Amino acid sequence: MLNKTPAIISAVSTIILLVVFAILSLFVSMLALNGASESKGITAMAISVVCQGVGTILAGVFAWWLTNLTITKFNWNKVLAVVVAVIAGVVIGVVISFLSLIVSIPIAGIQ
Repeated sequence: MLNKTPAIISAVSTIILLVVFAILSLFVSMLALNGASESKGITAMAISVVCQGVGTILAGVFAWWLTNLTITKFNWNKVLAVVVAVIAGVVIGVVISFLSLIVSIPIAGIQ
């Protein structure tokens, strides 16, 4: 289990970066939902935060898996594997976050 430390580093780094992005996207959604009623706006933001939380966990698991894969199967350098896994995990998490913003508004009933 020599690959445990790089996998932990990549998963934690991915999760930290995605939490920062989730906070920023929460502020953006507050601005976007400025004209909506309070109850519908809070519902939309809650749905978005839940989806982003699930996406953050999935992206962290993906970064962990990708780090182990690139080190064991492809014999990559550990630093390179961590960097690639963090970038891939953050990109996947940002896409999920963006989709959660788009999906949460119609689900909350805002037109």
